[in-house]
Amino acid sequence: MAQRPGTGSPAAAEPVRIPRGIQRSARTSEIVASSIRGQIARGELKPGDRFPAEDELMEVFGIARTTLREALRILESEGLVTVVRGRHGGPRVTSPTVEHIARMYALLLQIEGVTIDDLYDSRAAIEPWLARRFAETRTPKALADLKSAIEAAATATHDDDGAAFGEAAARVHETLFEHAGNASMAIFARLLNELVTGFYRKSGQAAGVTERKRAVRSYRKFYKLVEAGDAEAAEEHWGRHMSYVGANVPAGHPLELFT
Repeated sequence: MAQRPGTGSPAAAEPVRIPRGIQRSARTSEIVASSIRGQIARGELKPGDRFPAEDELMEVFGIARTTLREALRILESEGLVTVVRGRHGGPRVTSPTVEHIARMYALLLQIEGVTIDDLYDSRAAIEPWLARRFAETRTPKALADLKSAIEAAATATHDDDGAAFGEAAARVHETLFEHAGNASMAIFARLLNELVTGFYRKSGQAAGVTERKRAVRSYRKFYKLVEAGDAEAAEEHWGRHMSYVGANVPAGHPLELFT
């Protein structure tokens, strides 16, 4: 699909050619969605870009209005397009959030019967390695972000605010992912963390005061190891931290984020 020069938006061009073999195995709307999806993935269309009017897009692809709207609905369900209502509305390019992807991932895991302790096993395999990378690549901003998240957890513990502690604890993990220097592993770890956080929100389960205090002590020790640049010790400590937390999750409990 061609673009309007300088805008990143689709522009009138030759209609998309649909090979005969594909025409029988895929709907036209899916092929159109795939074409737009490819441009978004390649960065040719960026979040915030507006699409031309429907009539222009219909001419670009050589398709009917209903087919175009079905293609946009496919992309909207994937978090790649949002349709803004109103006079100045219309479809715009968006970027899928971790929360959006996590919902799809959570649905698949729940259908497969994955348990919460299975999820923790995955986190325990990934996060210690990220902890090492965090210590190796630490920056002043990374340390400041980690300290801020830890102090938020400490404040929530002092105030006996379970919900606030849960959010702060999740932020400690997210800070670790953000500054570990490996984007693909960080995204996967964030997905797992989002699912675990969602499980505790949904189930109403929360760490008790004793567990919260222990967690804060563990976070602070980890901070000191990272600050000192002791990557090996940071990895070992975070491994022990994850093992302790994992040992206290309900074994065999289904994920159940959708009821």
